Amino acid sequence: MFGAILAAAVGFGVVVVALSNGPAQAQPSRTLQEDWCDGLGNVPDEVQISACTTVINAGRYGAARLNTAYFNRGLTYAQTGLCRLALADFTAAIRHDPKDADAYWARHLCKQELGDVAGAAADRKAAQAIDARIEEQWEH
Repeated sequence: MFGAILAAAVGFGVVVVALSNGPAQAQPSRTLQEDWCDGLGNVPDEVQISACTTVINAGRYGAARLNTAYFNRGLTYAQTGLCRLALADFTAAIRHDPKDADAYWARHLCKQELGDVAGAAADRKAAQAIDARIEEQWEH
């Protein structure tokens, strides 16, 4: 089930676009750890998990970046069969962005795999309330 998560999640890469009416301002450069956490560089799962952990523990990122790091680490845990660890990360991702339909959907899949029928149904409902098309987006 979670082999498909990686394929679906690839479409959720982070793209930052800055629009400005004023002069261009230098953007801080991304670290290699951020790139690896985001799945860039085709690194092994354990490297991606470690990179996301480094980003999470850095203490210098805001809610949006932390949401992405927890979500990406959770996906990697889930696709390697570690749904119990993934659950904690999806919950943390939701804490940093309560409107993250993908985190609710991924958490629903893990709960379903672990036999938590009621919890899975609640997360599925929450994801669909945020994004009515979430299920079809994850099927591709």
